[in-house]
Parts: sequence; C-alpha cells; structure tokens
Amino acid sequence: MSESIGRREKTRKRRYVERTARRKQQRRLKKQTDAAIRELVREGFEGALRDEVTEILGRLKGERRDPLDQREVEACCNRCETRLRARFYRGGFYRRSLLTFEVWVEIKVPRVSCVCGGMVDFESVHLEPYGRFWFDLEERGRELAGLCLSLRDSVEVLAWRNGQPISIAALNRRVLQTAELADAFHKGTFERIPRVVMLDGIWLKVLLPTDEEYVDKRGRRRKRYKLRKFPLLVAYGVDPVSGERWILDWERGEEEDTASWQRLLERLLERGLTAERGLSLFVHDGSAGLDKAFEMVWFGKGVERQRCIFHKLLNVRRDVAGDEGMSREQRKTRRREVLTDAAEVYRAKDEAEIRGRLEAFRTKWREKEPKAVATLERDFDQTLAYLRVMARARAQGQDWRVECLRTTSPLERVQRHFRQKASQVVIAHSEQGIEADIELVIRRRGLASPDHPIESWARKLEEALLVA
Repeated sequence: MSESIGRREKTRKRRYVERTARRKQQRRLKKQTDAAIRELVREGFEGALRDEVTEILGRLKGERRDPLDQREVEACCNRCETRLRARFYRGGFYRRSLLTFEVWVEIKVPRVSCVCGGMVDFESVHLEPYGRFWFDLEERGRELAGLCLSLRDSVEVLAWRNGQPISIAALNRRVLQTAELADAFHKGTFERIPRVVMLDGIWLKVLLPTDEEYVDKRGRRRKRYKLRKFPLLVAYGVDPVSGERWILDWERGEEEDTASWQRLLERLLERGLTAERGLSLFVHDGSAGLDKAFEMVWFGKGVERQRCIFHKLLNVRRDVAGDEGMSREQRKTRRREVLTDAAEVYRAKDEAEIRGRLEAFRTKWREKEPKAVATLERDFDQTLAYLRVMARARAQGQDWRVECLRTTSPLERVQRHFRQKASQVVIAHSEQGIEADIELVIRRRGLASPDHPIESWARKLEEALLVA
C-alpha cells in the first residue's frame, strides 16, 4: 500500500512595501550616510592639520619643549619674528568652515603660539589661506562650464550634495582662471608637425567697453558697452595617415582680414611649422584675406594650398539663378541638379578624368546657368592640389586619406563645439571670458593634443592651471 503524501505547507508571500514608505526609509538612510561622511571628512581634515603642526614643532602633543633645540622651521612669530621651533607651542584652535563638493563642514584649525606672546604664522599645505572652497569644488565648477552649463545652473548642481549654494560671481572668477592657459597655448615649438593643416574661422560675439558713459535709473554713472562680432581663426593639424586631429593654434581677429590671418600664419611659422619639418598641405575655404596673407608668409618649398571643395560646391549652388518664371520648387530642383553634376566632377580619381567631367558640366550648363559655371571654373586648379600631394605620398610609400585633404569638413566638427559654447554663453562680456571659453572647449574635447589622455580632461585642466 502506497504511503500517503502530506500536504505541502503554503508558502508565505513576500512582504509588500509601499513606495512612499520605501522612499521615506531611503531618505532616512541617506541622512545617516551624509552625516557619517561629514563626520569622516571633519575628522580627516582635523587629523591632517594636527599632524602638520606636530611636524612643524617636532614633538607630539604633551611633550615638553627642548630649550636647546636651535632648529628653524617654515613658520614665523608675528611679534619677535623668530623661526626657532623651541619657542613655539600649541595655542588652541579656531573654527573655520570648509566647503567641498560633497559636504560642508566646520573644522577646528590648530593655532601655534610663541613664548613671547605672539602668534606664529605658517601656511598649511591642506588649506588655502582665506579660501572657503576646497579644490574639488573649483574643479567641478570648471568642468560644468566646459560641459556648456550656464553659471546659474552650475550653482544649483554644485549645491546639490553639500547644500551650500555659492554666488555666481565666485564661480565665474574661478572659471575665468582658465584664461591663464591661453597665453601658454600660443607659445612654444610644436613637438609634432602635421602633414596637413586646415584653416577656418567662426564668428562670435563679445561686449567691449567704449569711451562713453551714461547715468542709469539709480543715478549711477556706468560705462557703455558695445556689441561686436569677431572671427575666431583656427589652425587644425591633421595626420592624413592615421586621421588624428588637433588644434595647433588660434587667433582672435578684428575681422577675417589679411592682418588677422597673417598674425596666425606668422606664429605658426615661428613655432616650427615648415616644409622642412614635414608640412605638405594647407586646406582652406578661399578667404580673400587669407590668400593675401599667404603671399606674405612662406612655409617652404613644396607646400601646396588646397581650396575646400565643399565650400566651392556651396558657392556653385548659391549662384544657380534658374530661368525666369520658375516656381520655388522648380528653382529648388534646378539647384539640386546643378549641385549633383558639380559634385560628380570631383568623384573622378585622376586629374584628366576630373577635367573631362568639368568640360561636360560646362557644356551642359553654360547656357542655362553661366554664373554657376563661372564659379566652378574660378580657381579650379586650387581645388586639385590634393592630387599632387597624394601622388608625392604614394611615391614615398604612404597611403593618405582623401577625406583629410580635400575639404575643411573635419574642422567643422571642431567649430561646432565652439558654436555650442557660444550658444550657451550667448554674448561674452570680456576678452578674458572669451579666452576662458576657448580653453574650456579645447580641454574638454581633447583638442590640444592628438594623444588620448588616460586621466579626465578636468584633471588635466587643473594640472595645467597649477603650473601656469
């Protein structure tokens, strides 16, 4: 007879917790965690400061002074001006607030006194004199500015953990310190010379003071500012073999004129950009001021100048007039047809085929669109410089990427980053602010060097500021 199987006990269902109750407990635990972190930070700072005083005095707390000790230390009494540590002793402490990215704490800073009754001055390696912010808060503030976050929003982000909002002016002062790196960026010999250099400009806005003054509604005399547009001229190095790209230098011009371009070209030459060191090609969009500047600056024998094909095709599209009486859609179709045929000219692989396609384009559109044809033929030889450069590279056993030689399109990606920052700022209010914005974009996007840094760009920025 088979054994009877007992009924399995019914398992209990897991406890159901309301979302509101769970969130309440999570917030309670977070408060406990924050308090523990705050206490840990306080103890860490105070312990480090006590150890620093012990190192200066050369004895632990409670040990007697040795009157025969004649050793001098990096501390000075503000009354008798002695540096003998045998005359110094611990003189209590004073309270000081410290704001980090994570917490706000009030710490006890130890004092050192002299037997003459004076106070002993020494500079702590952990705390900046009269500085309320610790370095991590400044680092995060510059990082947020590099991420194109406004100062007002950055203040809210920085206060999210420590609960202590800082002023916009205080944050702005620290962001503007990035401008100290701009001068160093324009100096020094290039360690790596690119084969190809792309040149282009982007227009930005700035408020500059004038000689005029006015009286505001409160009766205060203020200086009048004027909105002004200026070009940011950028030189971009490109390795046509690996495709690596980096900014070589930049110039804040008055206009996109000869003088502004000449300053940039002369500085590139002074820093070592020559044919002898490997330079082969300049790629640019055909600015009249740049063409004249090239006549005054010579980079060596064999350096070619390539007119950007993309900009050439844009000019061809712009000059398509269409027939009289055409509708808007018909003109749009005509532009598309002309642009497609013009682009086909440059899809050939050798110069003979390219010139054959140019003749076909001329035959097809000379009667209907003479202005567009003339635009394509103007300075046509300058759009074929890349063929000569590629031929020399093949003779040396190198295979260069054609996308690095024909247009300034890779530089447009860099310009997009500057435009993003300009869109966030809207209008720069000082020349220092402009240089700080440019440096933040360069550092954040890793455009200062073709190398791939292991550390974060914010850490690299802070290291550069320490040695600036």
